[in-house]
Formats: sequence, C-alpha cells, structure tokens
Amino acid sequence: MTATRIPRQPRSKNTKTRITKAAFTLFSQKGIHGTNTKEITEKAGVATGSFYAYYKNKKQLLLEILEDFLNNTYLLIWKDLHKYDIRNISLDDVKSIIENVFLAYDVAPQFLSQTHALRYSDPEINRIYERERQREVDQILKLIETNRDRLTINDPFAAAIILHNAVEHVAHTAKFIGSEIEESRLINELSNIIYYYFVPRNNSK
Repeated sequence: MTATRIPRQPRSKNTKTRITKAAFTLFSQKGIHGTNTKEITEKAGVATGSFYAYYKNKKQLLLEILEDFLNNTYLLIWKDLHKYDIRNISLDDVKSIIENVFLAYDVAPQFLSQTHALRYSDPEINRIYERERQREVDQILKLIETNRDRLTINDPFAAAIILHNAVEHVAHTAKFIGSEIEESRLINELSNIIYYYFVPRNNSK
C-alpha cells in the first residue's frame, strides 16, 4: 500500500474534506461499524483510490475525525474564557462554562456516544479521549491556581479532576441516559455546588 499524503493543492484539500465530511455523517447515521469505505467514497463522490491516497484505512480516518471533533469540543467549552475576569471567576462564569459543556453534547450526539463507548475496547480511541481529558483538567487547574488566594482548596490537581469528572458525569447522564428534571435546573444547581464549595460565600461576588 502506498503511503498516505498530505493535500497541498485546493483540489486535493477539497477531496479530503469531502471524504471526512461524508464519513462523519455516515458514522453518525449508520454507526462506525456499520459504515464501510465504499459507502464513504460514494457519499463523498470520490474514487476509492482517492480515499487510500489520504488514509490507510477507515480506522485512521476515524481517529483523525475524532481528534478534530474533540478539539472543536474543547474550543466550544472554553470559547468565552477571554470574557472572564480570570483572577476573579464568578458564579456566572462557572455557569457559562457548564452550559457550554451541555451544548457540546448536542453538536453530534450519535458520533459522540459511539466513540465514547469504544473507549473501553479500543486503546487508540481511549488515548485520544484521555489526551483531551487531561487538556480539560489542565485548563481547570489553571483557573484554580489563578484564583488560589480566594479558594478553599488543599489539593488543586485533585480538585481539578473532581470538577471535570462531576460536570462530565452530569452532562453525560442528562444527554445519554436522561434526567427527571430540566437541564437548566441541573446546570444551575451544579454551578452553585461547584462555586460555593470552593469559594466561601463571604468571599464570593
């Protein structure tokens, strides 16, 4: 099999983009295991040879799509970071971040649920998810460290992991399993729990 190549010309970039968009749609609609290379190329409107010019197989394509998807998820969650007073994170700021996490679950829920499930059986997919999880934890840790003088935290790193896991668990449960109450109520109370646990009320604004 010839080595895959990186597209440099506009036409080549367009071909590769068509392949990834077609694959993402089919993975979401039919499932990852239910989609084959022929279906991807047919939907993309490209020759089979064009597919193998850029990807060794469907798995390599899936991993690239997943990395791009999770990177966009990260950018969505933290898109308002520049609006916050970083040294004085407020309750509204915490709520905004949590709302963005819930929004991220709505971007492509079928693709997200399928790849998330594969974490437990596919080391490569799990590695990508773990890398992004660490990226999220690192960002939370930066916020904690920046606000350290007003927080009641003994172990910032452990706190960052707990914060990440708590928000992800609530959002994951609400989106994929279901909730007895409205998401807005979950978000409001989770925001209060997180903020007032770490910031005593007499120090909060």
